[in-house]
Amino acid sequence: MHKLDTISEKVKSCQNCKLCETRTNAVPGKGNFDADVIFVGEAPGRNEDIHGEPFVGAAGKRLDMILEDTGINRGDVYITNIVKCRPPKNRVPSKEEEEACNDFINQEIEIINPKIICVMGNTAYGTLLDGKEITKNHGKIVEKDGRKFFVTFHPAATIYNQKLVDELKDDFRKLAKFLGKNEEAKQFEDRRCDFCMSKTSHEVVVIPKVVTRKRRWLYKCTECNHERWLVPYRTVAESLY
Repeated sequence: MHKLDTISEKVKSCQNCKLCETRTNAVPGKGNFDADVIFVGEAPGRNEDIHGEPFVGAAGKRLDMILEDTGINRGDVYITNIVKCRPPKNRVPSKEEEEACNDFINQEIEIINPKIICVMGNTAYGTLLDGKEITKNHGKIVEKDGRKFFVTFHPAATIYNQKLVDELKDDFRKLAKFLGKNEEAKQFEDRRCDFCMSKTSHEVVVIPKVVTRKRRWLYKCTECNHERWLVPYRTVAESLY
């Protein structure tokens, strides 16, 4: 059994704090054990608590979209959280809860020994780097104890504050450049996919390199992967399908 599998089993049976009394599932880290980058978030949300895996809810979908946009394959990275159990009502974890999980995150980092650790959000920033004011320090590489850390927003922040989307994408492009990844030429437009979410706009990938003789572009929904050929420059509110 790999050392990370052993840690995963310890996380699942952990009773180091009172979160074990309210969780459905503890959520250990998941991903490539030889990853060049570890992504560290705050704590599991409702979907993660149900499925026992990190970043499988709305924030996870946003993370997947941005990883793909910047040429980073989720299968090549390792994703985890500072706290391994969901705090009730998704509140910010307490210091005691963070400290109860410290050994887990430290062991994950030590075993994988990545080129860089991407800290996403204030909780990860504060716990791993004693940092504050992430809005002033995002997009930067910080060195501590011989390791490199990349500071950025938590993907969930872009769900509640759309103004952060472009900043998060810019941060991830910097991270991709550090990792030597090539950015894909994709644009994102706020269109609606009627097949899977008729009441809420989805972001739709526009692939301008794939163009027909009639100058139609291939549009692809980031949520459900439905595709359709359309002439560009349609209004934002107009339905994709």
